[in-house]
Amino acid sequence: MPNRKCSFNVSLAESEDKLIDSLSDLLRRCSEQAKDRKTNFSLGLSGGSLVQLLTKALRSSRLDTSNWEFFFCDERYVADDHSDSTYCAYRTEWLSQLPNILDSQFVKADTTKPLDECAADYEAKVKVKVGNSPSNLPQFDLLLLGMGPDGHTCSLFPEQPAKLEETSRLVIPIQNSPKPPPERITFTLPLINNARDVAFVVTGASKSDVVKRVFLDQDKQFPAAWVDPTSGQLTLIVDAGAGSQIKV
Repeated sequence: MPNRKCSFNVSLAESEDKLIDSLSDLLRRCSEQAKDRKTNFSLGLSGGSLVQLLTKALRSSRLDTSNWEFFFCDERYVADDHSDSTYCAYRTEWLSQLPNILDSQFVKADTTKPLDECAADYEAKVKVKVGNSPSNLPQFDLLLLGMGPDGHTCSLFPEQPAKLEETSRLVIPIQNSPKPPPERITFTLPLINNARDVAFVVTGASKSDVVKRVFLDQDKQFPAAWVDPTSGQLTLIVDAGAGSQIKV
């Protein structure tokens, strides 16, 4: 395994059930640590396949989510009820599958504002809701990230390397995204890397090469390779296909 600033753990799941178990164990550990600190559990969500996987993990683990707050590591600049909205994907799924999770537990982006204001407003919400670390930056308890076949994570894309160099803003607007829809907001690396725990959940054999290049080779042409928590823990949860080039 490569040298990193942070502790790095890999969970290679031979089946979806095993992957769900690994995700459930991670959620249990991180949420119990937040409870020990007597704070709400701050969880950053990503879209795509994570919606279904997280839903299954929460249903199987039966964790008490009453003190959880859900944020979005990135969000598409569309209306709350739009099919492209990550918030809408989770809320629609959880209304029937996890009815105990309330709409008030979601900290949403206000996409009625102009794009730049939307990003600034979401950063302000994060600063109010999420407790600071000694570095005086908000410190999430857990960020759940996905990764595309191009090595993008959140809405940080290889085609927009300047976004990886952002150091002052915690949430930024994205225009001309190479993946539709073109306008979004996203967490930046200073916020991501300040989290207590960051976990990538990656599935599918088509991603096996980029998984190796990101997590073993730390090839910095891929935005996901820049995720290296400063004082936290990094976890990679992969299925057999995505993890076929990784030896645990």
